[in-house]
Amino acid sequence: MSGAWKLAWTISGRALLFIWLPVLAVTVAHFGTPMEHEWLHDVLRRLYYIPIIVGAFLFGLRGALLTSLVVTVLYLPHAFWMTGPHAHHHGMIHADPTGTANKILELVLYNVVALVTGLLVEKEQRARRDVEQKIVEMQAMEQQLVRAGRLQALGEMTAGLAHEIKNPLASLKASAAIIADEIAETSPRRKMVVILQKEIDRLAALLERFLAFARPGRLTLAKVSLSHAVEHAVALVKPQADVRHVALHVDMQGPGLTIQGDPDKLAQILINVLLNAVQFTPELGQVEVQGRERVLPHGRFAVVGILDQGPGIQESDRERIFDPFFSTRASGTGLGLSIASRLTDEHHGYIEVKNRQGGGAEFLLFFPLAASG
Repeated sequence: MSGAWKLAWTISGRALLFIWLPVLAVTVAHFGTPMEHEWLHDVLRRLYYIPIIVGAFLFGLRGALLTSLVVTVLYLPHAFWMTGPHAHHHGMIHADPTGTANKILELVLYNVVALVTGLLVEKEQRARRDVEQKIVEMQAMEQQLVRAGRLQALGEMTAGLAHEIKNPLASLKASAAIIADEIAETSPRRKMVVILQKEIDRLAALLERFLAFARPGRLTLAKVSLSHAVEHAVALVKPQADVRHVALHVDMQGPGLTIQGDPDKLAQILINVLLNAVQFTPELGQVEVQGRERVLPHGRFAVVGILDQGPGIQESDRERIFDPFFSTRASGTGLGLSIASRLTDEHHGYIEVKNRQGGGAEFLLFFPLAASG
């Protein structure tokens, strides 16, 4: 089946129109031209080069070589088998009147031109693909730099706001504790004080998350096994996944993948992205965690892919999902992915996001591999 697929181009519309019909037309004209019109035979013999070159541009080396092979097979009887004293008995079919040396040279040149043109075209196509790939990677890196700059600016603003809020919040918490001590537990007002204390604690916890985004802290770097980091994060997220009846499937290739990072911060990155995937995956769904090594022009990376079965990400939200306070969930704070992105930047890595075919989102976390030894 795969062999038939590889030869399917030979009967495509482009091949028929630009290669086989011109070859057939030149062949018919060649056979039908009387021998006394030697100059016309010279022209027709050289017209074969056009479909050979076109075959190279359309289908690369295989297209050029197959076209030159077909041209060779079609020209051979016209060049040698119909010559001699009985050539006039062929009626309307005429032979090529040029010398034998010219015919042999032409046959050799058909295949040489096909080989050289095909190789040059394929080299140019490879170079073009490399340039396009580098452009895509440069655009991705540019987006990462823009995102990192935006997150840094937002982090500085958040740190300032959090600092201003933290002191009065501490005063409120102390005041609530004093008031609670003075109200009897049997008093109806006691319930209001308890609610006040719980809300103050919730605000304090939220403020700590803001500060975690604003000031990620200094990294304590060590060589970390990617498999161990993923297993640790999955174990911590599993209870919440079980509550939502979401299965976690781990597929780590290359157990020896080692990265230079802070174990606690790496766990925080993975947990935040995993929780996001679990929260968007419907009940009885599955979140896949994949580990791979990828060699890119700008280095060797360990890549963690986290794939959910949620609704996917709208194009307009593709970059905004990493902004703090932006969330498509009503109960979300919009800090999980922001913190993950900020910490990934601190590890000299980056995050790519794309929608999966058939639904769901795929987060790819790139971390530079640690140098061996």
